[in-house]
Amino acid sequence: MRELQDYIVEIRHVGFVVPDLKAALADLQRVYGVADSEISIQPGYEVDTPTRFALVTMGNTEYEYIEPLAEPYRSIIESTACGGAGINHVAWRISDMEGAMAALAAKGIKPGYVTPDGPVAMGNRKMVYLDPATTGNQLIELIEDPDAPVVARD
Repeated sequence: MRELQDYIVEIRHVGFVVPDLKAALADLQRVYGVADSEISIQPGYEVDTPTRFALVTMGNTEYEYIEPLAEPYRSIIESTACGGAGINHVAWRISDMEGAMAALAAKGIKPGYVTPDGPVAMGNRKMVYLDPATTGNQLIELIEDPDAPVVARD
């Protein structure tokens, strides 16, 4: 039987939870020198939503900054290291969602977190979070994106 690692193409993004997105982005710009034009905020500040995201690519990796604005997401901040900010999850781009989920199910690893019913379609992409209770408390996101560019391997 194939293993999850057989389906992994690359890191899709690393998600950081932050208590204040504007302050975190100011720090990002100060530390890394990222320009305003390199940051994509989803949704904009004018939208009332339970979470707000900012995406920025550095090197070959996308970083997702997550500001939980309402419960149950707000309690994530209290359980995160580094003074209420830190890595929340790693998202892997995978080649085959159904195959990966079958390999995981055979080991008792299940969907969970915000996708307890399994993979969710987002246009051409599919994404799922794995239940940390079945992954050794790791929050892992899997994304199948057939439109993503192919990564050159040495």
